[in-house]
Amino acid sequence: MGNLLPFVLIIMMMSVVYYGPNIIRHVAEGGKELLIGGIYSCNLLVLLILCINITRMDCRNLLSRKTAGLLECMGACTLLLMLVSDQLARRAGQLVYETMYSMDWTTLMFMGMILIFAGKIVRRAVKIKEENDLTI
Repeated sequence: MGNLLPFVLIIMMMSVVYYGPNIIRHVAEGGKELLIGGIYSCNLLVLLILCINITRMDCRNLLSRKTAGLLECMGACTLLLMLVSDQLARRAGQLVYETMYSMDWTTLMFMGMILIFAGKIVRRAVKIKEENDLTI
């Protein structure tokens, strides 16, 4: 694991410090700003889920069912939270039509799909490993 844990913890702390005040300010204002606060909180939850699951991976045994499950979980959570975020953005109004938001949303959706796909690949590799009794 080495330096991965402190690095991921620093990223988590920086994300919370960066997004936290914006989320609180938007939620406190209410109305359309409440929806934008919901969008920011979905983005923050995606980052936190990714960071937490990265720290849960066993780096000495990456070809395992646990790794496959974590990858699929990260992908599914990312897809779900981005769908919620998109629905909030559609209700908020003009945010859907901004290029940077649509690029961000699309990128995170593809990342979620890639994580699910990678989880399926790892799960299949574990099955092949067990069937052939390979030591990797």
